[in-house]
Amino acid sequence: MNGFAHGVMEIADRRCLVDDIDKDGCNVSLADAPSSRAVVDLDADGSPLGKTQAKCDYLFFADPNLFAPIEFKNSEPNVKSAAKQLRAGAKAADALTPRDRAIVCRPVLVSKSLRRQHQIELRKEAVQFRGRPERIRRLACGASLTEAFRGP
Repeated sequence: MNGFAHGVMEIADRRCLVDDIDKDGCNVSLADAPSSRAVVDLDADGSPLGKTQAKCDYLFFADPNLFAPIEFKNSEPNVKSAAKQLRAGAKAADALTPRDRAIVCRPVLVSKSLRRQHQIELRKEAVQFRGRPERIRRLACGASLTEAFRGP
């Protein structure tokens, strides 16, 4: 394996690299995701962020140059809080990824449900990655992560 995801695996502490993306009985499927990938669990030992720092749950990296900070929420999410956690994940990923590559960033909020009011709030939030704002995509538990990378 070589390329973008491999580069992240070389830098990240192996204790925080995982194969699945799930939290408290909710998951996203990696079945259609590129096989060349690295998933960092930010709650695990060896995480690039400390236990008390604001952070999202996972960082997903895949070839060619795809990145997603991922936050799980079991109940109705506090959109502002989730956006803050995703921003912290994007900032952490900046240190793990090469500066000379154009990277596609797709911040993802995973939840079991999302009321209309929260959907409207979510559309107003964005995550900056290397100076470029990216809207937050919402996925339902069990959805394929690749859905977040479809479209602009």
